[in-house]
Amino acid sequence: MNKKISLGIAISIAAIACAVTFVITMTVSLNNYNGKIANVQQREEIYTKLQEIDSYVRNYSLYEINDEGMKTGVYSGYLTCIDDVGARYYTTDEYYYKTRIESGSIVGLGIVFERESGGYIRITDVYDGSPAAAEGILPGDDIISVEGVSVLELGYDAASEQLRYGDEGTRRRFVVRRNGEETEYNLVRAAFDIPTLSAALLDNGLLCFTFSAVNEATGKKMAQLIDEYSESLITGYIFDLRGVSSNVYSSVSEILSPFVGGGEIASAVYKNNSTKIVAETAGGDFTNLPVSIIIDEMTGGSAELIAEALRDHAGGITVGENSAGDGTLRETRTFNDGTAIEISVAVIRPSAENGAYNETGIAPEFVVEYDGAHESDPLNYAESEDIQLKKAVEVIISKASVAAEAAAAEENASTASPQE
Repeated sequence: MNKKISLGIAISIAAIACAVTFVITMTVSLNNYNGKIANVQQREEIYTKLQEIDSYVRNYSLYEINDEGMKTGVYSGYLTCIDDVGARYYTTDEYYYKTRIESGSIVGLGIVFERESGGYIRITDVYDGSPAAAEGILPGDDIISVEGVSVLELGYDAASEQLRYGDEGTRRRFVVRRNGEETEYNLVRAAFDIPTLSAALLDNGLLCFTFSAVNEATGKKMAQLIDEYSESLITGYIFDLRGVSSNVYSSVSEILSPFVGGGEIASAVYKNNSTKIVAETAGGDFTNLPVSIIIDEMTGGSAELIAEALRDHAGGITVGENSAGDGTLRETRTFNDGTAIEISVAVIRPSAENGAYNETGIAPEFVVEYDGAHESDPLNYAESEDIQLKKAVEVIISKASVAAEAAAAEENASTASPQE
């Protein structure tokens, strides 16, 4: 039986509902407002304190202020506070240098370096085809002075900038110390391609790809190398991705296409949950030969995605150490003065159900810890001390043998006469 309510009660209920809605709306709005006000107040507090510090230093400091250095320090300092290991501020020179490295072609001396424990500059790599390589400069050499001034006096940052940046045709004079002997060089900066990928066919038929970078040219280099070898001679593939970390994803699809069937490889998931495909292959011709992948704690970014995709879609077996866990997509915001910032804007989501590796990294099927030098010539794997490379060869030979036995057994079964 339906019950009727009076008009007065109905009006009272409606009024209560409106009041509750108003209270909830005002509470949410007030919280948002207070949050915004707090942020404004915090920013105002920061700006005010910076002005007070600047005023005091300018009035009383015995030393001059490096205004450009101060600005760079402030911008860089801000990005170190957002808990994003990939965030970075780039000066004009740094941003130009970054874009050239990612393109695969650069103007420079051809040396890669880091701070040596004593404060000098330790050369860690020399690019083939560069001015430094032509003069016989080697990894392990120390640069002790630049333009006649000691690196210790200049400071590492100032000295490294002088070495790294400059136009094609300009010179840089520096002194290198090797085994206690000092040699002065006066090199002219030149344009050269950054080595990114090489291949070597081992005596057992394994084709070993050694990556030194992943940039916009790596995909084309992979296609070129594939064309140089007949697959009839190949028993399997090794991907050496140790020490390689990059935020360039544009060539990942092309790198993977010869080894992975068609379809989506990975997408990027943004803060608002929107997605964008970052790697996919068109399908067509691809190999089904066994694959092993060597990774270490420095394997990150697009190199890490390549390793994960080969494991998920090509049955690849990983060897080495847990990878970096750098599974984010970073984007660059440029400014009118040529500077830029780079921050992580999305998480890379592999298409495989259990393929996520951001922050956790990729745990290899075969853990092989090794702190020695990576074998520069894979053809010497048998005599090499590089136990990670040796394990990758061992694993793939074993897998290839099992596959061959299974194929032979299947063929014998199909050709055998049926028993009566």
